[in-house]
Amino acid sequence: MVDLLKLLGVLALIMGLLRLGWNLGLVLLLASVLTGLMYGLGLSELLLDMVGATFDPLTLELVAIVLFITYLGEILGATRKLEGLVRSLSDLFVDSRWLLVLMPMLIGMLPVAGGAMFSAPMVQEVSQGLDLSRERRTFLNYWFRHTMEGVFPLYPALVLAAGLLGVSVQAMVLNQYPLFLAAVGGGLLLGMPGIPKPTSAANHQPSLSTSLRLLLNSIWPIALVLILSLALRVDLVLALAITLAVLVVVERQKPRTLWELLRRMPLGTVPVIVGAMIFRSVLESGHAVEAISVGLKGLGIPVAALLFLVPFAAGLLTGLVSPAFAIGFPIVLPLCGADLGLGGCGILMFAGGLVGVLVSPLHLCLALTRVYFQADWGGLYRFILPSALLIAATAFGVALLGGGSLQAGH
Repeated sequence: MVDLLKLLGVLALIMGLLRLGWNLGLVLLLASVLTGLMYGLGLSELLLDMVGATFDPLTLELVAIVLFITYLGEILGATRKLEGLVRSLSDLFVDSRWLLVLMPMLIGMLPVAGGAMFSAPMVQEVSQGLDLSRERRTFLNYWFRHTMEGVFPLYPALVLAAGLLGVSVQAMVLNQYPLFLAAVGGGLLLGMPGIPKPTSAANHQPSLSTSLRLLLNSIWPIALVLILSLALRVDLVLALAITLAVLVVVERQKPRTLWELLRRMPLGTVPVIVGAMIFRSVLESGHAVEAISVGLKGLGIPVAALLFLVPFAAGLLTGLVSPAFAIGFPIVLPLCGADLGLGGCGILMFAGGLVGVLVSPLHLCLALTRVYFQADWGGLYRFILPSALLIAATAFGVALLGGGSLQAGH
């Protein structure tokens, strides 16, 4: 119980400092030091942990991916491809408000930490003529980027979850379509009402072929990244590097222009990424997630709630889906019976980890896009929390309707 209270205290400190406007990277570093000391790590061990996490290949890869994505966005903006993409889709769709949903979902097929930064400039472009708050823009971009998290078969976290549950990926997808419907429904209910329908220029109606040509000319760099990384399984860093190189050549970008775009790049995302990876490493070294799981079990919480809450805690504290599953699932798997992946157990565990990540301020997509749109944390959570609650309620509803496997834990 003491370990549980210590961890909750650290989380409360993080939330409080963020509400005061502190930089998330600095908050994570302070939280890492405090957590390490509270969970018995010596100063030398803590320092080694922080240095190791900073230069861990995964950390460096995440930094490279986000910086490449940001730079690609800068070039797409400079070459007016983002403007062309928005204009072509606006011509093809009668109501351009739906682009606020469709474009993040399209980018959502790219399973990468911080990938919401890819669609953020597009959402910004579409919403220029709409009276939207910064918080709503952030929510729409962030939320619809993750609606396919439970059903898109190429997400590494979904593959991991299926392996841990001992079911096929295809069965996992079919079992979890209610989570997808709940995520989309929550995003539409919370994000779309009240957005005025944009007025279209009646005297400017390009032909279908013209709009399609503009769409292809604008979207091919994004399509190239998706094809290389998803269809051809090229490493994402390499896929982004190849796409950048091809784009520079095709668009004949001058070195001076490229240097100016590079100088303008926001680097505030780097300490956020490094801080998140350090915090995750310290949590693992101090066995903090295991401590909260033991504390929850000691409180006599019902099995169904535990199945949700343990992965939820892991997701909330790490901000990453795969660690949420990798840490949370093994702890509660013994509470489930046979066919757990196709019954109530599987959907509760998956939803718990997913909801924990979606509401976590440590989630890179949330942290980075909040900075991009300069949104307020409080106003943003007024959209996120009800939408996340809908996913949780759906998972519990599905589990209760087909919850035979839930009885195994009693």
